[in-house]
Amino acid sequence: MQISQDIDIHAHTIKSYGAGEVVITLPILSGIDPNNPDEVPRGLKQETLRSSAIIMSDKLISDWPPQNINELTEQAIQQLLELKPELVIFGTGARLEWPDRAIMAPLMEAGIGFEVMDTAAACRTYNVLSYEGRMVAVALMMI
Repeated sequence: MQISQDIDIHAHTIKSYGAGEVVITLPILSGIDPNNPDEVPRGLKQETLRSSAIIMSDKLISDWPPQNINELTEQAIQQLLELKPELVIFGTGARLEWPDRAIMAPLMEAGIGFEVMDTAAACRTYNVLSYEGRMVAVALMMI
């Protein structure tokens, strides 16, 4: 499903999602005059993710190990902590599944908010919050 007509060319944006994949646009970090909003690059690059990933506006970890909620480990949470987001959105696949509370404890102790939802909802929510300039990380497990 395509979810965004507007794309922030300076951030990772989720363009579409479907069974087994998420398509993102890659940010253009240089060569654009920030004082000229009418300057739009041609050939915006995309990447198709087919396994679990962490996406932030300025970072992409395309090889995040847990492929489902049962594989979520303390090490996977540590990767998120190192990114220092203000909020983490977990997309748990085709349906919402709650992670073990003990595994989520380091996020709570660090004062980092988190939400758990299915991957489709997580993709849509990430785009909205990222577009607002929030320091949000979305941790996606494929649909």
